[in-house]
Amino acid sequence: MGTIEIIRKFIESNRVIERAVREGVERLPLRFRYGISYGPTFRYWLAFLKESENWDRERLEAYQVEQLRDLLMHAGKTVPYYRRVFREYGFKPEEIQILDDIRVLPYLDKTIVKTNRPEFIATNIPKKRLIAVTTSGTTGIPLSMYGTKETEEKHWATVVHLWNKIGYSPGSRTVLFESTAREGGEEPFPWKKYGNKLIISSNYLKDPWMDLFIEMINRFKPEYAIGFPQTIAAFSSYVKRKKRILGGCFKGIILIGEQVYAWQKNLIEGVMGARVFLDYGMVEKAIHGGGCEHADAYHFIPQYGLTEYVPLQNHFNELVGTGFINYAMPLIRYRTGDICRHIRKGCTVCGRPYDTTAAIDGRLCDFLVTADGQIVSVHLPLDHRVLKHIEGFQLYQEKAGEAELRVWTRRKEGKHAGRLLHEIQRCTSPLGRDLVYKIVAMGNEHTRTQTKYSVVDQQLDMRNFLQ
Repeated sequence: MGTIEIIRKFIESNRVIERAVREGVERLPLRFRYGISYGPTFRYWLAFLKESENWDRERLEAYQVEQLRDLLMHAGKTVPYYRRVFREYGFKPEEIQILDDIRVLPYLDKTIVKTNRPEFIATNIPKKRLIAVTTSGTTGIPLSMYGTKETEEKHWATVVHLWNKIGYSPGSRTVLFESTAREGGEEPFPWKKYGNKLIISSNYLKDPWMDLFIEMINRFKPEYAIGFPQTIAAFSSYVKRKKRILGGCFKGIILIGEQVYAWQKNLIEGVMGARVFLDYGMVEKAIHGGGCEHADAYHFIPQYGLTEYVPLQNHFNELVGTGFINYAMPLIRYRTGDICRHIRKGCTVCGRPYDTTAAIDGRLCDFLVTADGQIVSVHLPLDHRVLKHIEGFQLYQEKAGEAELRVWTRRKEGKHAGRLLHEIQRCTSPLGRDLVYKIVAMGNEHTRTQTKYSVVDQQLDMRNFLQ
């Protein structure tokens, strides 16, 4: 057995060890890295995605029917929750013939999964093979999910395949903007460099660290930047506000995990001198999608899972997903809470037969409600100049017709928050003007760039208004 094979088996034997050595693995040449860190499932899935994106829609749907039938049969045999549900509904997975046959089953949501979590775990997968991951809880309900190494490899291969549309590969020089907060209350580290990766901590996006980060990026000369929109927008805002020079070496900026607003996209592209590329995914791994390399549009990747569109009010659709890649804890007809409008059966620009939408309009919680039950979509093409002295903001609603504008500012003057409120009302008019706003100063210590978050902290059940 060769040295690389010995290392690979050693890593695979213990997920804790694997996480610990992943940084070391990143230093290896790509041919070794793919064999150890990403494994045969990663390589197979990456090749499969490249080949199958040339299939026509009929062949893709036949593949989906096959995958759906296999997943449902597995769930019916090994997952306690689905054994019970299938019995109650008289559902026979082996009889699936078309995708619409799944519509007889009830929807899932995060509350159901969290309440019954042990019943969603497949009984035929050994516990030592399970990998736990947790959602960020932007809807107020964090959720722990289980997958396997094969699940993670398929997911990462999907991401790499998608990002490769703008030239990204695991070997690209990349700056990652992410939270470096660690478990156990340890202090997050401000930055770390290993191999072709430079990590900038979103926990330190403030003076005096910002100028150091700009210098490090200019020396490192990354090809790509990856992070949450709010985080990279905050960094870009500092660069522009302070008139710093950022080296023009970027080929693309990949934004993940949150809705992207027009003002964020324009600000980031203007400062970093490269196109913003969008990625849409979730820890639950029910749906994955992302940008088209030729247009500002999202493709939903059909090999990853089945995406359904539940009609809501005003031409909105809620995205419902059934993921094909996670047999450890499968989610069938999972209501994501994410909203989009007009779905096209294929991309008119690149020609792929993937379901396509111009934008993800946000989550169910990214709406406000007026006193008479009217829906206000909080899509904010802000004039970014109103954010000059503002570290961050969030709208909070727990009563129809009323909302708090929570503002983190660098200065105590209330005029900056007032200008921001006026701009929000402009962007959400005319319905937004029917809301009564209260400005709440949150101090000058902004923490909102550290993790994924929603622009609206919505406490109302939006499905009561969007049906």
